[in-house]
Amino acid sequence: MKNDSITGLDWQILEALQDDSRITISDLASQLNRSRSSISEHIQKMQDREILTAFTVRVSEEKLGFGISAFVRLQTSSSNHREIVAQVDEIPEVAECHVLTGSDLLMMRVIARDMSHLRSLVDGLTQWGSTTTDVIFSTVKHSAKIGPGLRRHAIPGSG
Repeated sequence: MKNDSITGLDWQILEALQDDSRITISDLASQLNRSRSSISEHIQKMQDREILTAFTVRVSEEKLGFGISAFVRLQTSSSNHREIVAQVDEIPEVAECHVLTGSDLLMMRVIARDMSHLRSLVDGLTQWGSTTTDVIFSTVKHSAKIGPGLRRHAIPGSG
């Protein structure tokens, strides 16, 4: 990866790993018509540069008993934002938490067993300020796949 740029091969590797993070180096090398050592080297360099940050799985929250998902926005007048964020990070039902600009400090995606559980969770969050809750009916897209469609918008010199 000369000059820290992302090569065309790197983009192909990223796309393949996003499709199947469990693919073996051998299968990936075969699929991309490259040597195992070349694929391993590219993956290692992307890990070193923190382009690849995790190899993960997606879990069905619903099949584990968490049938309710909601977005909860928190608005607070407190100036102790870091402490609030640290405490929210300890709540296991908070699946995602984002610090926002604008009138709301945080937007969280939370999971709950049922509406009673959700209400209890939201009631607990009100210790830091006012909340707005939107229950998610369905999710039509789980993640943005970083691939050819976004490649042209990537950093200059990234392949």
